[in-house]
Amino acid sequence: MKTMSMQYARTSCTLGLVVGLAALSLLGGCRGQAKKAAETWTPKPRVGWEQIVTTPVAPIEEGYRVLLTEPTRGLFPASLAVSRIAITGTRDEPEPQPHLFTDPRNEFLQWNSAFDDLMAVSEVFPIAERTLGGGDAQPEQILAAFRALDARLGLVYAVNELSATETEMIAVLYDVRAGRPLACYRTHAVSVTPPEHESKKKKEEVDPWTTDSRALVRAKFERHAHACLRELTLKDVPAELEDKSGWAPERPQRPAEWPPRTDSARP
Repeated sequence: MKTMSMQYARTSCTLGLVVGLAALSLLGGCRGQAKKAAETWTPKPRVGWEQIVTTPVAPIEEGYRVLLTEPTRGLFPASLAVSRIAITGTRDEPEPQPHLFTDPRNEFLQWNSAFDDLMAVSEVFPIAERTLGGGDAQPEQILAAFRALDARLGLVYAVNELSATETEMIAVLYDVRAGRPLACYRTHAVSVTPPEHESKKKKEEVDPWTTDSRALVRAKFERHAHACLRELTLKDVPAELEDKSGWAPERPQRPAEWPPRTDSARP
């Protein structure tokens, strides 16, 4: 009996040691994964309102705000040029400079189809860094590029990653010819954690377009931009046509005839 008790005690100790080591390993693995996930995101310089607007505007928290107190006149139909400002590098770098961020797979295709159902928006196109002619990515320089491309409207925006799970977009819509802001935008989104039953699936089956904050904020921003342009379109007043100067007859030179005679039959 004593021998069996000693064997049972040894077996229990062994099992306890194995369970303890497994628990420590699992806990260490979870902490390691959380630490690794936190270390993958690096804080980046944020683009501020002063880098996308030519004149100071009051920032907004969410959605859009039309900055004009009176409706536009003859603004539509209009072409829309789009430009994204970004700052590369890290916060530790001395005075990182803004530049134009364009990815044809993202900027051109998505913006070109964002306003398909707005007939007043005749064309949407992004501009590239070379369009600035060697100038800096400043709002005034970007407006000059919009003007050179004969765009009637210009949208300058930026995407800021606030954390590993938070993203914001800020933007200003311009009347290119007048060089004045028409509206400002701001949207914010947080990444969505899939439900517990969804998290058990394979990682590649999770759709980032429905969970990632960068995709969610883009979708929200497009809805706000669409609603803003629609509001501006409905409030736009047709342009007044100027009277043509010159002589105008008070009456027809010949009396009306019916049926009309051919030129050969006329005296």
